[in-house]
Amino acid sequence: MMYFRSLLVASIFAQHVFCSVTETSIENSGLTDAKPLSISAIHGSRFQLSCDVPAESIYTQWSKNGIRISNNESRLSITPDQSLSFSSISKADEGLYECSFEGEEGSRARQWQFHVEVPARIKEFPTSQSVTFGDSVEFSCEAIGDPLPNISWFRDGKQILNGDGSQVTNASHYRQFKEFTKSDITFLAVKTENITCRASNMIGDTERISSRSFIMSVYPREPDETKALRGYCSLYNGFICKSHLAGVGFVWFNVSDDKASGLLNEEITKGIWETVLVHTKEPCKSAAEKLLCHYAFPHCRILNGNALSLPLCYEDCIAVRQSLCFNEWSLIEEDKKRGVVIGSRGHFRLPQCETLPRVDDVDENGHPKCSHAGLTKIKKDQVTKTCLRGNGRFYLGEANITKQGIPCQSWNSQSPHSHNRPPPVFEEMKDAKNYCRNPGGEEPKPWCYTMDPIVRWQHCDIPYCPDAVPGLSPDIRMLPIDSAMTPAMTLLLSGVGCGALLFLFLVFVVFWRFSKQRRNGYHHPIVEMNQLDIDVDKLTDNVAYHPMGSLVDSRLERLEYPRNDIIYIRDLGQGAFGRVFQAKAPNLAKGEEFSLIAVKMLKEEATEDLRSDFEREACILAEFDHPHIVKLLGVCAIGKPMCLLFEYMACGDLNEYLRSHSPNNYIVYNSNPGLSEIRLSVVDLTRISRQIASGMVYLSERGFVHRDLATRNCLVSDVHIVKIADFGLSQKLYMQPYYKGNDNDAIPVRWMPLESLLYNRYTTESDVWAFGVCLWEIYSFAVQPYYGMTHEEVVRFLQDGNSLQKPQYGPPSVFELMKQCWRIEPTERPTFPELYGTLVQLEREFERCLTLKRDGTTSPAHI
Repeated sequence: MMYFRSLLVASIFAQHVFCSVTETSIENSGLTDAKPLSISAIHGSRFQLSCDVPAESIYTQWSKNGIRISNNESRLSITPDQSLSFSSISKADEGLYECSFEGEEGSRARQWQFHVEVPARIKEFPTSQSVTFGDSVEFSCEAIGDPLPNISWFRDGKQILNGDGSQVTNASHYRQFKEFTKSDITFLAVKTENITCRASNMIGDTERISSRSFIMSVYPREPDETKALRGYCSLYNGFICKSHLAGVGFVWFNVSDDKASGLLNEEITKGIWETVLVHTKEPCKSAAEKLLCHYAFPHCRILNGNALSLPLCYEDCIAVRQSLCFNEWSLIEEDKKRGVVIGSRGHFRLPQCETLPRVDDVDENGHPKCSHAGLTKIKKDQVTKTCLRGNGRFYLGEANITKQGIPCQSWNSQSPHSHNRPPPVFEEMKDAKNYCRNPGGEEPKPWCYTMDPIVRWQHCDIPYCPDAVPGLSPDIRMLPIDSAMTPAMTLLLSGVGCGALLFLFLVFVVFWRFSKQRRNGYHHPIVEMNQLDIDVDKLTDNVAYHPMGSLVDSRLERLEYPRNDIIYIRDLGQGAFGRVFQAKAPNLAKGEEFSLIAVKMLKEEATEDLRSDFEREACILAEFDHPHIVKLLGVCAIGKPMCLLFEYMACGDLNEYLRSHSPNNYIVYNSNPGLSEIRLSVVDLTRISRQIASGMVYLSERGFVHRDLATRNCLVSDVHIVKIADFGLSQKLYMQPYYKGNDNDAIPVRWMPLESLLYNRYTTESDVWAFGVCLWEIYSFAVQPYYGMTHEEVVRFLQDGNSLQKPQYGPPSVFELMKQCWRIEPTERPTFPELYGTLVQLEREFERCLTLKRDGTTSPAHI
């Protein structure tokens, strides 16, 4: 079905409609001297005004609102063909632009009235809060945009309309010379709900949406006497939470359970423990266990003769959700959206952290209002100031330099690195300034964000305390020798000593017999071999059994090539693994005296992990044989450094290829008739896209996830064939539906969907999203996706339901294909065979349009 939907998109654009689109997508044609032409562009996009100056003109000048424009403006430049180029459009660029020039017919001028459209964006919105049942509640939401956005409200996904007990008012306002839309909503609070404020406006024929959600928690107006009587206070006498609830005093039990004494909660807790938490790693495992126990068996307090259960504390909940168990919590929430729930959860639900009371909240009698699990508290007996114990969770010293000598960024600062972790709930972060810390013990040792814009964060080099062993709990201490040497310990050590002596004696006997056999000749138990005169030390080395067999994957053995035969030509660049250079390799390919190759050489100081990744890429490529996947021709794995030998792609990577052929870089060589202007048409761009899709069909059908599909990782040959390369992040799915990355994986944020950014999940569907971004790069001639945004802003941009706008040179049918790739639900995205089929159809349609244009004009349109 997805395939036919994709074909339907392509068939919508009839001949006369489609051809007119490609004709006007290149430059602002049709400009006249009579009156200004009204034009518009989208905020943040690249744009170019073409003056179309006659060749005989001797003088050209640009002005805005009557003020001359120079060629050294920050975001403006005048190109060699006298066009006005905007690197990133903003509202400040609106105005009347004029291009004046002197020619044989005298002075002439052309004018444009330029307007900038801004997608809707919510600026101010409510936060999660608690209200009382039956109260009349009011919320406000403000949004900006041009055209002014319209704001709508939703309750648990259903739109709130006037006349259903709610009152919604929208009005435009001015603040600091800026116009914005403000919406107020009033309704009765009857139950806890998820409220969403959504702003939208139309940019061209596309609706731009920004949304923000919050929880409105509704509590009873009067104390529920009957509910309070259903519980009682008692000491915990179970087993599963014994270590976490010891010494906390009374906990609350629900007498309405079918099983008395909290046995139902005990069974549910045990089930979650055994099915979920047993597979969880530290520091999440211990923190989740403790939080679960305080959730299942909350602290109990008597009020007016009634037993009251105290909810979890906000600080503990936030620490687990946003720091200690960030990935695990996110995966549970994502599975819940897809209808996948934990079978053993019973009546337990993930708590809404924002609705919980704080640790410092007390009632009128000074009693706490929540069950504090102590996850954010400092253990004063484990605090250190000059050295580390364990993972340095409670190091409170003043070291503020990383292990590479980079100064630390202040935790309260968002520059040079914007961040939202760690959450400000850990006591060790109080007055932390720019000191190295390990909040929650999340890392192996203290760390900090750095003042180097390139290095986001790094561990600090702090020595361990003399009596502490790295990796062990700070509670472990050296025991006094007298207390350790009990009779049982003495007997144990004696046994170990005797066993060690016996082992050494057996080793001596075996070695002696082996030496005797070597002196007297080896006697096979069946066949006498002493008549063979063989000197083992003089046997010829067999590479199949010596270095290659033990050090290199067997898939690479057939590709081994002698490194001394490689003839260096020139350097090509520096990659993540090391140096890349062009070379010649004699007799590498059958029937060829020399093969022109690109050599990817692993740097000598590479870590074991980097070497493993390097070899993994080679193993992956060794399995591939496809015209649109770069070919691995050989390897040099014996000795160091390890090298990979690839077919040479003369035109380099696709990103640079697109930039060099961008319309902004066209150069007409009038003085040299031997040189010609090279332009890429919409057919050329679609052919490039179709070739990449073909390679991805091959990969997806073999269960491989590329994880870093982008124009920078595609190469172009001298005959303009495009091939997918750089498989350093690739993984095979095998039997799992998705691959989950680890903390050391590289993160190409601008090419990743939300499920990869938030939950570290990589699937063929996430490759489809990246392919959509790759299409956007192709039809924008390698503009950086989300130009002008930081990585954090990109994530928030996607969470708001936004996506990339139509690229400057992208036909509507191709942009529709991109939007299909960027659907939030992975299962709703097209497959690579469907994408390939659609691009084949579009390429044929574009070729037909260009053929018709050539028949009617002498100068076919190019992109």
